[in-house]
Amino acid sequence: MIFRKLFVAALATLSLAALSPAADAPSKKIDVDLSRMSGTVVYGMVYQMVTYPKRFVGKHIRMKGIFSTYYDNEIQQRFFGCVISDALACCSQGLAFELAKPRKFPDEYPKEGATITITGDFDLASEEDEEPYPIIRNAKMTNE
Repeated sequence: MIFRKLFVAALATLSLAALSPAADAPSKKIDVDLSRMSGTVVYGMVYQMVTYPKRFVGKHIRMKGIFSTYYDNEIQQRFFGCVISDALACCSQGLAFELAKPRKFPDEYPKEGATITITGDFDLASEEDEEPYPIIRNAKMTNE
């Protein structure tokens, strides 16, 4: 359980790639399109999502960032994340996601560090007796 917290914390502190606009054929209205914001604005917005997640629950989100993954041996579960950097690439924030259509790992996933775009529904996930953490559910992922 501590490893999930570390993974979520790592998503919030990694220093990785920059952002650029992404195309996606939306079947649902995008409430927050992080892929079209400047690096500074998107970093601040994701910071808000991580710090005040209840404000964003139920919003349909699109974001572009770097693919990250972590396997928790304790519960035998793999977690996936999309990490974005601020404009100077000195600080990063990230969100965990779950795909709407599961894929086989690692064959059907991008390599760690690849640029991806995810679109899905912002939610809070929680484990027994732990603080909920933000996650994008029902996500669609495209590789850049």
